[in-house]
Amino acid sequence: MMKLSGLTIFSLLLIAVKGFAVNHPVKPIGNKAPLVSLSPLADSVKKASDDDTADDEEDNVRTYAFGLEFGSDQSSHGLHSGKKLPYISPSFTYSAPKGFYISISDQFILSKDSGGFDAFALNPGWNIDIADNTTLNFNLTHYWFKANTPLSIKADLSDVVETYIDHWFGETEARFTIDGNYYKKSDSINASGDIILTPDIAHTFEFDISKKSSLSLIPEGSMDFGTTNEYSRYLSKSKDTAYIQSYKRARRNNKSSFAVLDLNLIFTVNYKVGNFEFQPAFNFNVPIYKVPGIPDKPLAYGTINLIYTIE
Repeated sequence: MMKLSGLTIFSLLLIAVKGFAVNHPVKPIGNKAPLVSLSPLADSVKKASDDDTADDEEDNVRTYAFGLEFGSDQSSHGLHSGKKLPYISPSFTYSAPKGFYISISDQFILSKDSGGFDAFALNPGWNIDIADNTTLNFNLTHYWFKANTPLSIKADLSDVVETYIDHWFGETEARFTIDGNYYKKSDSINASGDIILTPDIAHTFEFDISKKSSLSLIPEGSMDFGTTNEYSRYLSKSKDTAYIQSYKRARRNNKSSFAVLDLNLIFTVNYKVGNFEFQPAFNFNVPIYKVPGIPDKPLAYGTINLIYTIE
């Protein structure tokens, strides 16, 4: 039986967004990647401690984390931009004792034709320990996007109000997230906000290399269920009006727009030495809710997180 120990990983708040990915120093970060959909769980791998004394010590720790993330592409609830959107995103997170934290992050697009600053995010939140190995989280993320940003899949997003409950079963972490997405006002389409529900599960295989270093392998899977106003906004920017009219007619005929949106599979490798962490990850997104005019092929892309934490 392999030797396992408690591992503290400070997640980047980039955009997973779950979240998500989708997408703190002592507890999982409370957001699925604010700027890009990365891994909701694998960005914040931490084995909950069964020792009450250790938990009390962790609750009194202040931490400062500096992160830098690279990504080869982006997705959001099954939506893809239709073109490569590589990015780099620096971040900073402060975690206070008793669960409060606040993070800021910038995103810069690396493509030649539309590169440069793209988005800024501010994310305060609060973790509440409600039972052994169980955490309840509340957080808010506010976004500022560059005008005419190439990140069309999320450029209308203004705020995300999120809550999740997270529980560890040994080395397996299960999380259920509820997101309320609020969008900027738009003259092109009258679409209200979205509610997104995300069940997520991950398992950590951890190997101690030395007293100060360890290696973790984290397979993870999640699905997004929710309303589809984000798709309406994406289509409103399409140049093909036939697709837009067809989708609007479908929405009028079927007012219930709740659907299974996508499936996310993530495999993360985390190498930790001292206060430094290196996290390459492979992300595979499978769109399930498909609409004519929107790219619906599975998307595979990679991310790399570099994190330095000061306690």
